[in-house]
Amino acid sequence: MLTRGELWGFKTMEHSVAASAPLAGAIVERAFLGILADAFWRHRLLHAVAAAALLLASAVGWHTGNMPDFGVLEEYAEYLFIAFWICGSAFALGTLLHLALVQRDTEPLHTFLKSLGRFFGDAERIANSLNGLGAGLAFISAIGVLKGAIAILSPFAWDKALAQADRILHFGRAPHEWLWFIVQSPLALKIINIAYNFWFVVLITAVFTVCIARKDTKLRHQFLMSFMTVWTLGGFFLAMGLSSAGPCFYERLGFGNDFHALMQALATADRIYPIWALNTQDMLWGGYTGATTGSVGISAFPSLHVAMAVLFALYATRRSRLAGVVMWLFAGVIMVGAVVLGWHYAVDGYAGASLMVAIWKACGYLLTRFESDSAAAESSTMQSPALCGM
Repeated sequence: MLTRGELWGFKTMEHSVAASAPLAGAIVERAFLGILADAFWRHRLLHAVAAAALLLASAVGWHTGNMPDFGVLEEYAEYLFIAFWICGSAFALGTLLHLALVQRDTEPLHTFLKSLGRFFGDAERIANSLNGLGAGLAFISAIGVLKGAIAILSPFAWDKALAQADRILHFGRAPHEWLWFIVQSPLALKIINIAYNFWFVVLITAVFTVCIARKDTKLRHQFLMSFMTVWTLGGFFLAMGLSSAGPCFYERLGFGNDFHALMQALATADRIYPIWALNTQDMLWGGYTGATTGSVGISAFPSLHVAMAVLFALYATRRSRLAGVVMWLFAGVIMVGAVVLGWHYAVDGYAGASLMVAIWKACGYLLTRFESDSAAAESSTMQSPALCGM
């Protein structure tokens, strides 16, 4: 039997625990808000770039009346959904098999779900994710409008010059002529087209993975800042300055039949193995001519496909030598695919790669200086007389 004093003690403890629960919740909430605020401040450069892009896109969209071609976006979304479903299922199955067969876990599903809970329940990761994904989605929305407005603001005028530059740089022959052994192989074209479309999966995966990283490193910011900068400078301003459509639209625009043989070879291969690039090119042309509502934009110079592939390689090299080698090989395949699928002139790819390397280095230098200035300002604040006297 418990005495009256012991009963009173237990009741007091129960009331204390019950009263402390809301207090603990408030403390946790306040702590998370502090973490979120700190993360927002660390991401202020990215937020500033995203906000500037949105303002620019609003002005351009109001002037041109441009809107995205949702038909093309829907097709890309289908590819991404299928790819993520396959990759996600393969990852989950592989993890479960590793837990069950290698680690001999008695409850592999419970362990797997518990690890996912810890992964996505981390306060630092959530704060970084909200800021990274928020800035990224805002920026991508702006780029969708800006890219579609290029042909409206600056009609194609550089295709002939870029095609001529290609011939000069490649000893009097068009680059696809040097790669004719690939062009005349339907199977090779199909494999390259698969890799070219897989670029979208790599793009989304890379950006998403970097955004949700728990450790908010300089490398993470360098990747995201380089991503935004190359799409703004290369994907809009430089694309307007040297506005071009690319080899696949060369003849349709009345520039001549320089790429007729290439497009005929692609059409021939399409009768054996579906070449998805041709269908996408037709949809883009429909958006450009007004046959379909909206447009995601036609723009060849510089190649953002190649630029982003180089960005993947630069980032991967800093994380792992093996991953870097794989991604540099992938960048090479994208460069070849851009030419043989008729999307780009070779100089588009060279320009995209060079621009990306320059932006990567510039962003790294800027972030280093930015960190140094922030650290110096913080040190000066901490050592100020007013604070020292407190």
